[in-house]
Formats: sequence, structure tokens, C-alpha cells
Amino acid sequence: MEDHTLPVTVVVPGDLHLTRPDLENHRVGQWVIDQVNEWIRPDFVQFIGDNVQDATAEQFRLFRGLTDGLRVPWFALVGDHDRHDDPDKLGHRTHVGHPYGSHVFRGFRFVRLDTQEAKPAGLSPGQVDWFRAEVAAAIGAGERVVVFQHNYPYQIWEDYTGPGIEAWREIVQTRRIHTIVCGHTHYWQVANDGRNAVVAVRSIGDPEGGPPGFLLAHFRGDEFAMTYRSIADAGPLVLVTHPRSRMLATGPAHVVRGRVRIGTRVWSTRPLVVVEARIDDGPWVRLDWLVRDEWGGDVAGGEWTKGTHTVAAQARDISGEVGQQTIEFAVDPTGRYTAVPGVWPPVDRTNFC
Repeated sequence: MEDHTLPVTVVVPGDLHLTRPDLENHRVGQWVIDQVNEWIRPDFVQFIGDNVQDATAEQFRLFRGLTDGLRVPWFALVGDHDRHDDPDKLGHRTHVGHPYGSHVFRGFRFVRLDTQEAKPAGLSPGQVDWFRAEVAAAIGAGERVVVFQHNYPYQIWEDYTGPGIEAWREIVQTRRIHTIVCGHTHYWQVANDGRNAVVAVRSIGDPEGGPPGFLLAHFRGDEFAMTYRSIADAGPLVLVTHPRSRMLATGPAHVVRGRVRIGTRVWSTRPLVVVEARIDDGPWVRLDWLVRDEWGGDVAGGEWTKGTHTVAAQARDISGEVGQQTIEFAVDPTGRYTAVPGVWPPVDRTNFC
């Protein structure tokens, strides 16, 4: 029987857009594989679509050359480039598998949608019915739903419209969806529409707004935390798992009411010297090692006023390198909270799509 007290860890690389093995995007793709195998060791890797550029057999073989090196399970979505001149997605079906599906793990139902059943986006009636049934089955089983799809519903300069999209909106707005993770945009962004937390992962091929890399996501019970690791980053990787980031908070359960229990996970290739955290400009507090890669500790919350505060967590390894993450979180002693729609970072232009 699965232990639902254990976290689920997922790595989501950005769109690869593979064409040739001598280009930078292939090198970054191999770096992601190495990071996964050597020290992240997630429960699975989810490729988010646009795995290849032109949907040729040679490019799909290049993609499979990367995935064959993974030592953890993996799944791959269809992006618009994966169906280039191939509306039936025969290349993806031949080299990767069925364009959509799901699996259940530790209390979560991970649903993989094919939003490329029409252009610029769309779902067939059959897939809409399947999606609705999957969500209903998850709710009936007490599972939380995480959706992976290529198209980002809040992408600038592009309409998220097409067959089945209004039905998609009805499903995600009237059922409780834990998280929606997307690709396609080339830039990184987090959106909160007041009900759902939606993430767009920066592309590896032609990235915008910073270096390419991957999303690292943590799921456990009602917890959802994430960070972005780029190829330019070094040192320990630190992820604040509690409290929940305000950008990802969608209801009162995600608000701190009193004492602040800080939870973190830290991945490092070298032994750690110290893991510590602080609230706002307060003193750094050493966190205790709990189990595996988890560290945590309590900080008295009586003085934290209603509103937005920050928590910073950092880890230092024996070489002196430091990894850090800082998030904002919401405090209300009464537990009341209504999510205000917003995005971060704001993006008003793109060279793609």
C-alpha cells in the first residue's frame, strides 16, 4: 500500500525543441537527465511538449536518446511542434506513446492532456469526456488532481481558444484542481486565477527571461511547492514546502494562522553544514534534519501581523556554496483568505508564438 505521508517529487524540463545533437538545447537536455539521475532522483519526469522541433523521425530518435538515459519513470506531452505537418501525431505515437493519459500515485491523480487536438489549441469531445471522467473518479477516490498540458491558458499574444476549451474551463473552474503545469510559452510564469495555480515552465530551446532549466515540484497532501533550477545555478537546491507561497495559495487552508512551521527540502551533491530559515528580517533559525532530504522547525507566530510576510531558507554545504529560496506567504489569525488573481513575473512581450 502506498505511503501518502511521503512527498511526490516531479521534474518538468522546459520545451526542448530538439533538432541536432550538437546544439545547446540538446546539451541542456542531457544536463537535466544527469541532474535527475545523479542527485534529484524524482518520482518521475514529465516532459511538457515541444520535445522536438519539426516532428521528424530523426528528431524523435534524438529525444528518445535522452529519455533512454533516465533511471526514473517519464512521460511526455504533445506540443505544437511535435505534430508539425503530422496532425495525427503518428511520430509521437510511434516514438513516445499515446498523446494523453493519467496515473495515480500517493493520493494524486496526474492527468496528462493533449491540448493539440486542434490549432492553436483544442480537445476532442472524446478527450473532454475522458478528462471529466478522470476528475470525477479522482474526486470520488479522494485524490487530488494535477494537470499537465502543453498550452498555457494565460499566454500573452495568443488566444487559448478552440474546440473543447470552453468545456476545459468548465471542468477546471467547477472542480478543485490542485495544480496545472504547462509549457509552450518560452518564458517562466506563475499564474493564480483566484481558484487554480498555473505554472508555465521556461523553454530549453530558445528560452526567454533567463537561462534554461527545469521545474522541481513537490506534492504531499495539500502541499504544493516548486522552484526553478537553471543551468547557471550551483550549490544546494532549496525548496520551501511550508508555508505555501502566496502565489500558489488558492484558499483559506493555505494561510498561516499562528505559529509558523517552516518545512524545507534540500538536495545537495555534497554534505550540508547547516540549513536555516528566517521570517521577514528576523534572526536566522537553524532547522532540524527530519528525514531523507527534509528539514524543518517552528518559529513563534504571535508577532506576525495579518498580511503578507516572507520566509527565506538557505543551505550551506562543506565547500561553502549556498542555495536559497525566498517566498511570500499570507497570514491571518482568523484563517480567512480569498485569492486575488495575478501573475509573476509580469510579461508583456515575447518573440515566439
